Amino acid sequence: MDRSYVFASAAVIVTLAAARIFRRDFDPFAPIWLFLTGFAHVYILQALSFRDWALSVRGIDVVTAANARAFWALLLFLAVYYSGVGRTIARSIPRPPRTWADAPLVLITPIMVAWGLASMALVLQRFGGADPTEVGAWTRLMLQFPTMQLVAGVLLIVTGRQPHRPRPAITAAGLALTLLYTLVWMYLGKRSHSLFGVLTALCAWYVPRFKRPSLATLAVAAFVGCLVVALSISWRIHKNRGNDASVDSFIAFASGFDPTEILVSLSVEDDEQRKHAQTREMLTRETTEYGGYLLMLDTVPHKSPHDYGSSYIRVVSTYIPRVIWNEKPLFGRERWTAAWIAGSEFRRDEEFTGPAIGILGAAQLNGGAIATALVMAVVALVIRTGYDYFRYHAHLPWAQAWWASTYFNAWLMTVNDDPAVWFYYLYGHMILPPLILLWILNRLGESPS
Repeated sequence: MDRSYVFASAAVIVTLAAARIFRRDFDPFAPIWLFLTGFAHVYILQALSFRDWALSVRGIDVVTAANARAFWALLLFLAVYYSGVGRTIARSIPRPPRTWADAPLVLITPIMVAWGLASMALVLQRFGGADPTEVGAWTRLMLQFPTMQLVAGVLLIVTGRQPHRPRPAITAAGLALTLLYTLVWMYLGKRSHSLFGVLTALCAWYVPRFKRPSLATLAVAAFVGCLVVALSISWRIHKNRGNDASVDSFIAFASGFDPTEILVSLSVEDDEQRKHAQTREMLTRETTEYGGYLLMLDTVPHKSPHDYGSSYIRVVSTYIPRVIWNEKPLFGRERWTAAWIAGSEFRRDEEFTGPAIGILGAAQLNGGAIATALVMAVVALVIRTGYDYFRYHAHLPWAQAWWASTYFNAWLMTVNDDPAVWFYYLYGHMILPPLILLWILNRLGESPS
């Protein structure tokens, strides 16, 4: 019975995608597809692949309840997404600027590139073992913006791809920046940032020409996306096992990388070390998103209390620097850690940092089934409103740049510790500010007519 809900969720997603393709209105840049990709990975692929472990640790009742909740949460999400409410809200949001002047881009793009590269240099220094305290607190704060480089690349691609004034050199510069961003974060072993580079470049390339990639192109892009994620994860594991982490070693590792490792990153196959594992610590799936979801469902609230959404305070508190608020707490972390200590297979302590628990695990920690319904409805409304706003203004370069820098966050909403991570992780301070600045400068430059 527990698997029936998983198969039902899979059937809903496959049917929806097939219907859109058959009707010829499938838009790969609609955020729903990235959201459903993350959802399917956790609550379908992991649920099926990790079933034996889940039953042995959490029992049939918890596993069945978890899969049933994932199914009705998916249906609720789709109902709100297609309800038309987001379209109504999108119409009421002020329009983007109609102009896309060169002067603001010339002003801010070089600053963004330099800022992003400087921030990335600091990240690389830390990766190489440098002491972060050697840099002053305010300097460290100002260098927490590596994604500025990616946004600059998107701005250049969108500018260079405008059909009325194509500029190949500017397009090439933007592609080079996004490629560099992707490669560096692959070297750092970060799957999310590496994938962002692929997704933003793809969208920024197509939307200025009012086109969408063919199914064949999408298949290639999906393979590349899976490849950079798998390579990033495998390289991080390789490095964490004490192997040489130099650039030369990374190049050698990448050149000999087995593409079948993609199946491991998708939770379809086990890696070689796990296949021969003998200890519970090596066999456990608790530290996957699905494993964290089961833990929260089995633990909260009867073993550990709800957090009632306290983690969402970080949407504001993140932007108060610790150099100003030195004792700033990490809101929501105390209840998150308490749940892990109370419900884990293993002994955990307050220093445990642990893995992501996915959107449904976060919602269970927030407040159980009621919070799950609320979270799924709000997320569906937010991403649909954003998408409809883009569609209403898809002919305007600002909207094109904004959407290429935004739509990929739908994936982050499903696979992190809470569905607001995308905002305070990078969007609110690295992506949104330059776009707001371009909005203001271009609106001011519009003629009264």
